[in-house]
This record gives sequence, C-alpha cells and structure tokens, in this order.
Amino acid sequence: LFVLKPISPNAMADASVAGGSIRVHVRCGALEQRDSFGLHVWGPAASKVTPWEAAQEAAGTDWFGPFFDVGLAPNAAAASLSVSGGPALGLQLHSGEDKRTCHEFSAASDVPEAGSEIWLGLGDKGPTTEAPSCMDVPCGDLVSGGARAHWLAEDVIAWRVVGNAPPGSSFRLYASSSATLQDGGTGGVKNCDTDAGPHVLTLKAKELTAELAAAHPYLKGCALLEVPKEAKARDLCRRQLAVAILAPSGECLDCTGVQLGALLDVLFTYKGPLGCVPGTPASGDAEVGVLLSLWSPTAQEVSVVFFDTPRGPALETLAMECSELGAWQLRGPGTWWGRYYTYRVKAYHPEVRKVVTMEVPDPYSSACSADAGRSLARHLPTWREVAPGGDPATWWKAHPAPAFKDRGRASVYELHIRDFSASDDLVPEDIRGKYVAFEKEGTRGDKHLRRLAAAGLTHVQLLPNYDFGTVPERAEDRREPAIPKGEAPDSELPQKLAAEVADVDGFNWGYDPVLFNVPEGSYATDPDGGARILEHRRMISALHAKGLRVVVDVVYNHTLGSGPEGPTSVLDKCVPGYYHRRSESGAYECSTCMNNTAAERAMMERLVVDSILIWAKEYRVDGFRYDLMGHLPLKCVTDCRSALDALTLEKDGIDGKNILMYGEGWEFGEIAGGQRGTMAVQQKLAGTGVGSFNDRVRDSTIGGTPFADPRVQGFSTGLLLRPWPVEAGVDQGDAEKQRKDVLVAADKIRIALAASLKDYRLAEDCEGKKDVLAGEAHGGGVAYTAQPEEIINYVSAHDNETLFDNTAWKMPPSLFSPQERARANWLCTAFVALSHGIPFFHAGDELLRSKSLDRDSYNSGDYFNVLDFSGQRSAFGTGLPVKVKNGEKWDLMRPLLQDASVRPSAELVAASTAKFCELLRLRASTPLLGLTDAQDVFGKVDFPGCGKDQMPGIIVMQVRNGPAAANPSGPMLCDKFARVVVVFSARLEVTRLPLPAGFSPPPRSPDVAPPSKACKVGAEPMQLHPAQVESEDVVTRSAKVEGQELVIPPQSAVVFVEHLPK
Repeated sequence: LFVLKPISPNAMADASVAGGSIRVHVRCGALEQRDSFGLHVWGPAASKVTPWEAAQEAAGTDWFGPFFDVGLAPNAAAASLSVSGGPALGLQLHSGEDKRTCHEFSAASDVPEAGSEIWLGLGDKGPTTEAPSCMDVPCGDLVSGGARAHWLAEDVIAWRVVGNAPPGSSFRLYASSSATLQDGGTGGVKNCDTDAGPHVLTLKAKELTAELAAAHPYLKGCALLEVPKEAKARDLCRRQLAVAILAPSGECLDCTGVQLGALLDVLFTYKGPLGCVPGTPASGDAEVGVLLSLWSPTAQEVSVVFFDTPRGPALETLAMECSELGAWQLRGPGTWWGRYYTYRVKAYHPEVRKVVTMEVPDPYSSACSADAGRSLARHLPTWREVAPGGDPATWWKAHPAPAFKDRGRASVYELHIRDFSASDDLVPEDIRGKYVAFEKEGTRGDKHLRRLAAAGLTHVQLLPNYDFGTVPERAEDRREPAIPKGEAPDSELPQKLAAEVADVDGFNWGYDPVLFNVPEGSYATDPDGGARILEHRRMISALHAKGLRVVVDVVYNHTLGSGPEGPTSVLDKCVPGYYHRRSESGAYECSTCMNNTAAERAMMERLVVDSILIWAKEYRVDGFRYDLMGHLPLKCVTDCRSALDALTLEKDGIDGKNILMYGEGWEFGEIAGGQRGTMAVQQKLAGTGVGSFNDRVRDSTIGGTPFADPRVQGFSTGLLLRPWPVEAGVDQGDAEKQRKDVLVAADKIRIALAASLKDYRLAEDCEGKKDVLAGEAHGGGVAYTAQPEEIINYVSAHDNETLFDNTAWKMPPSLFSPQERARANWLCTAFVALSHGIPFFHAGDELLRSKSLDRDSYNSGDYFNVLDFSGQRSAFGTGLPVKVKNGEKWDLMRPLLQDASVRPSAELVAASTAKFCELLRLRASTPLLGLTDAQDVFGKVDFPGCGKDQMPGIIVMQVRNGPAAANPSGPMLCDKFARVVVVFSARLEVTRLPLPAGFSPPPRSPDVAPPSKACKVGAEPMQLHPAQVESEDVVTRSAKVEGQELVIPPQSAVVFVEHLPK
C-alpha cells in the first residue's frame, strides 16, 4: 500500500490502452481513498460526456494513482470548440464536491492521439506523455496548491488521510514566511523557517469532536492532529504552511497545505470600525479627522496609497499599524477627506503559493473611481454633496416611501435599470440607461410604471445596482454593436455582432460584484466620485414618487474576481483564502458560477449584514432580493432580518419591519445536504419571515423545467388538452401519463395558491388521498413555508426564457393561435397575481416581451433584451439568440422564429397590458386575495372540485370572509365580500362548473389553531367581480352565473364574488 522505496518508471499499469481511447493517469496519494474518486469528462472531443454526479470509474490503479481510459470521439482530431465555448476536452478528478486535479485541452489539436497515455497532477510541470519516475513525483499536492488540512481551532488541525497512516507514523507542521516550502518527494517538505518548526503534531483523535463536526459537516471523518503550545498560531497565520505524514522509516508519505479560515475566526474576529470613518481630529485641526481600517490578519505589511484624482499619480504611501485582532489602521487629518486611496497588502496567497504585494480598493468603500480602481475617502451620512437637496435627513423625511403596512401584501415587478430607458425615444439620449432616467416624467417608462402603481403594484425590484465589474464604466471604454435592420428572423448576424462586443458594451445583468456597498458606475452620468451615489438616491426617490417602493438585487454568494491579480479581485487580496469557500482539498468553490463566498466565516457574515444596513439606511431601499440565497448560511440571512427589524422610524427614519427580504433558496453544489451547515434553502426558511422563489408553481404552470426540452407543456400551455403530436418528438408520454401529470400539476398549483404553507391541508389530492398535509403532498417538498410572506410565486424572471418565449416554445403555431398563446400568458400571470403569498412579475410579461428565445440573456446586449413600453417593438424573430448559450437549439428555433404569426401584434400587447392591470386591481382591491396570515389561509381557503375526479385543466379556489385569525373579535377582513370564488381554466372551450354552495373549512392539524368564526355565505347571489365586469377582455366579460352553474370562458382566470348582506 505504501511507497517506501523507489519504483521503476515502468512499474505502471501494464494493460494496453483500449482502442479509440487515451489513458489518463491522475496523481493521487497512496493514503487517499482512491476508489472514491472518478473522472468528470466533457467536451466535443470525448466520445462520452459524463454527468458530474456519475463520473467515469477508474480502469485501475498503480503507484501514481487511479487511471482512466477516456474514449475519444471519431472526429476528435477535427473537433472544434463546443457551442458553449468550452474546451475540446476537459478532465476533472473528483469525489463528490471534493475537486482535485483538473486539466482542459483548449483546442482539438492539443488533445493527445488515441492510444497514448498522459499523466496529470504534477503541479507546475503540467501534463506529460512520459511515464514519470517516483523519484520525480511529489509525495503530496503541495506543488499544485492543495490544502487538505484544516486548522479548526488553536490546538487542532483536521486532515482526512491521517486516519490511513500506518502505525508508528509521525506528523509535522512546516512554515515559511517567504513561501519557499517545497515537496521533496519521499524526502519530505523542504525550506521550513528555522524559527517556526517544523513542529511535531500528535494524533489526537481519528474523528472530529461533535462540536467540530456540527460546525464543519463536510469534514466528518477527518482525523485531528494536536498542535503544540509552542506553535504560535497568530504568527504562523502570516506564513505559508504545510503538514506532512512521515512513515516510521522517516520517508514522507503525504504532504499538503493548510486552510486557515476557521482559525482566523477563532483568533481574529473583529467588531471595530472598517472602511473610511470619521476619526479624532489631528492636533490643531478643527476638521474631523479620518480613520482608515482594513481587516487583514494574514498580512505581513499593509500601507495606504493616496491619490488626488481618479487617474493621477500617487501622492504618498503611508504604512498602517496592525491591531491584535488583525485590523490595520491609519489615522489622519481632515484634509484627507476627498482623497482617493488604495491599500497595498503584502501577504501569502494560496492560489499562487507565493508572498505577493497586492493593490486593492477598500472592501468597505462607500465611493470610488470608475471601475472600482480607487476608493474615495468619504463618509456617506455626512457627505452633503451626494444628498438630494443637500441634506439627507431632510430630503428623506420630505420624500418618504409610499405607505406600506404588511410584507405579505407586496407585489413585485423585476426591472433592469438599463432596460427601463435604453430604447425609450422620449428619454434624452445622453441619460438613456442611467439612474436619472427614472426622474424624467412623461417618458414611456414613467407612464407605464405609474399605470402599474395605480393598478396596485407595490414594489419594483431592480437587477444588480451595486458596483459590478462586467460593464466598462467610462464611456470611452465601451463599444456598442452596429446591428443592421431588416435581418432575417433566423439570421445569425445579430448575435454574432452582439457577441463580438458583449464584454465591452453597456449591457450586463450585473451578477458580478466587485464592491458591495457602492452603486454601479455605468448607470451614472459620471463614474468617478459621488455622481453615482447622488443619482442612485434620486432614482430611489423618483420611484417612490411614482408610488413604488424599491427592492434591490444583492449578490453576496460570490465575487467576480479572486486571486492576487486583476482589478475585480478585492476580498481575496485582503485576506487570501478566507472570504471564499474552498473545497476540502483547497480549490475555490464555483458552484454559483464563480468564486463562492463563505458567509459561514464571521467576517464575511459581518460584511453581508453591514452592507444590508448601508443600503437600507443610506439609500432608503425597501427590500432585498438575495441571489442564490441558499448558498448563504441561515444564520447570516436571519441576522440580516433581525438587523433590519431593529430599524425604527424614531431612531433611523425607517420602519425596518416593512423591508422585504427574499431570495433564491436553491440547494445544490457543495452546500447540498447540509454539508456546510444549515443554509438558507427553501426547506429551512419556515418561520424566518424571509421569502423564497417558488419554482414548483413555475414548472407546474408553464411545464417542464429550465433544464428540460423547452417544448414540454404544462397546466397552462396545452398538456393533455392539446398536446404535441407524437411525430413532433416531444417526450411527454401518452394520454394517461399526461393526464396524471396535469392533475399533479394542478395539486401543486393549489398548494402554491395557498401560499405553499406546509401545514395547509388539501381535502383530497388527485390520487384520492384525503386530508393531505401540503408539506407531504406528492412526495414532499412542494410546501415548506410557515407564513404567506415566505413564498414568492412566479412564472418568469430575468433568468431563462421570458414568459412569452416559453409559451411560444410550448404552443406552436401549428396547434395554437396567437390569441390562445396570449391567453396562456394571461393565465400563467393570473396564478401568480391571485395567489396567497407574494406575487413576482418579470418586466415585460405584460408586454408579451420576447428575447428571441434567448434562455440566458445576461450578456446579450440591448438588442435581444429590448423592453419597449410602447408595445410596438418585439425582439421575437429578430435573429437567432447568442450561440454560446443557445446554439444547441438553433435548429429547433429556426422554424419558430421564421413564423411571423408568432410575433406578438401591437393589439395583443395592449390587451395583455390591460389584462395585467386588471389582475393587479383584482388583488389590490380584494383583501381576500393575498391573505397574509397562515391561520387565515388555513381557515378561509379551500379548493372545491379537487380530488381524483377533478376536471383536468380546472382549478377552483374559494376564500370566505371573517375576522382575522389574529383578532377574532375584530372587523371582517373584507368590508365588501362574504366570499370570493376564483376559477382558473386552461381548457380551450367554454366550461360549466357547479357553483360552490358554501364553505367547509379544510381539516386541521392538532397543532393548528381553530379558524375564526365563519362568515355566513349564500345569502347573496354570486356575481362577476366588479373589476372584471369592466374588463377590456370581452372573453372575460362573458363569464357568468347561470342558476347553480358557473360559465367559464376558455383560458381564463375569473373571479366571482358574493357581497356581504346589506
């Protein structure tokens, strides 16, 4: 098992390489659990691409490690780059989320010929086609940046392979302040500092303690090494570190680097000031002084570089002093206010395994120069030049946010700042796409938002508007594509021209944070200095003036940059390897798309909470949408909620309890299964007051998933009722399967309409089960909330295809008319608008907005992301969408884009906008739609006609009036209606349904309080809701009550009401 003597270079796998394959040897130490590793293979040069969760198994193992026979495609030699822009061949050794050696062959010409062998995992030497000698092979992964050891507390280091060491082995800790440690193979680690070891470690336990295992679940199974007291942890944190296992004979069996994140929390958690804040005035200076503070406990030196201007030369460089808790500080006179500055940090960086000097802006910057090049020494609360009207307190008091009392009554409209005005010809050209465009009255966007607010919309959610790094902020650095008009509907030219300048044009969604607390500069008229701050505040004030509160999209789960180089790496230059989540073996996790952050670390969590409070207090935003919130610890998110709840009108000018908090609670990657502790995923949010997006209602309503064939239909888009013909090749199953699927979808939609409350009980599900607890329905996971405000119901967002494009995919012109597709859009929107919970709408759903079928338009430019509030311009059929994200489906797209009948007409767009406003009015004017207390939903909401005998394509929701459950002796929830009956019909013909005779409260769990006294129903006749009596849609107006039947028009959401007795 253990390599204790030299082995001949030829003592390798002796089996011949399979035909059409290459043999890939990957270095993996003998102490590792080699059989747990597999090889992830991807790229067009591979004959078989392996899913991440089903990696290729090893063909065998030799002294070097496991080896794999990777099949090559027949045309591998001529393979071009894949349509996704990836490599010709990619190889990644991993065990679950524990990622090890990775190599990509960029071009087909780089891929080894079939029949050859390659060896990976030799560090800087790269792959080789010559069999190595064990004398030349490192004993561990130190040379490749591995860091499988974890210093968890001052006296213990965890390392998994220690438990596999032979009896009599010994263990060492090495340190080098100059980062010169070397893996000397069997000779062990070289170049340890003489004043820092090597220290002898002793085996303390073969398992983590219960406390450590709870804090670091992904490290369960690791052994613990005890660190001697003479090893000075505070000093060693500033050096390169390595640990090694030595055989009884003294030969090195394994060595690796050491991760320090947990130890830094133990030794250096800091609660003092950070960033640029007022300090003690200098001697004889009447002006308040400046205090600069940077937390950087692993740094060897830190200094401040001052500049007079955003681009000018340095004025001076001053050294900072380090406190016991790792905060480097510098105090100076009031003359420093208005200076630009950067920090110069000298520290060991694990990515390059060197001590490097890095220049970085302040991570707590409140202002900066263009492209986050330099921080600006300013203090927001007292900086009058960036306050609208000259005084922030006076301005906000005179221009408050619209009145709002209950988070559960919110309705949210997601909008990109640039989209709002980029194509609006009534906005002056020089401010299109800018913050200040929101101030202009009479523009198309202004009129549209005011119309939505008047109809009942409460909040606008703005896509990222913190400082992000994927749009050049200075106009001279940007280039826009010149796309000719009149291209064929399936032309490749528009996307080609858009892609050529995609990284230097003015458009990006912006999920690429650089500085968390500074507004994005590309939306400002001047990206240097304070303009971005003033104009962002003016934008918020302008939206408030339109009757809309403002939610901002925040991205704390990753950063755009990491490493010691590049202008977009900030946190990782301040404390290398700390702020980012790393795998057990030391790689930076990238499951979120790049550079995952580690908010389980004390100072990253502090940054998140501090940042939220800055945006709430200094910019008066009214809510936060957390991108990939499931990658943040639940404690971090609930601490944000608590911090906001503590804000008061008297103390802060803000009622923090009215600030919304919601996000994406997806569970995937390294956080899945609680491997990084309890995270803010959907199933863990009940009772927190924090909402999460409901993908169950999205998928059930429109059909499929974002990762499936986009043509797969759902409840509202023709499943069973008008399915694809067999010859179309859409895999939806036979009629029996479709019937089952559409009934299951209906149950899931019912549960979403009941706010996805896990304790809600459905009288009967489609399988005939009675008294079904929503949290257990259809295998569980469908319902998971404790209060309505904790669910965000939606069918479309900036991600994936627009709602119109989805219905275009699923409802082809050979089967559906344009009017039927439009009505399907309306029905999807109605499920969201009329549900209990918070409805969420994507800007343009009401305009039948298209992105020409683009499934991921984050970098597709203004051309494909056009949002035309006039309703005259659609992106549908203006060319194939960008190849890098959509190329695999181009052949399916072409005939659809070529069909002019699919393109929405101006008349249909106008009708859709009117329908959207109608739905908003229905919700806003009817307190029984959008109940905010779970007890009221339990006691007042039921679904007549559910069960195994239900009619496919029909959902009926009934809500009766009564006093609020929280105040059973108080007034009725609604002063107009005794009950409301909502009928959702996806059927394509007029349908007659029995009139629900009354209300039978659904069964209750023993732990759910009894409903409040029921309101008497049946005394007054049912009628069409007044808002629908006046509907601009003649089909909706045709709905009626005839005797004991409801007459429901096709593809409609109809609301009937019974008035309270006079």
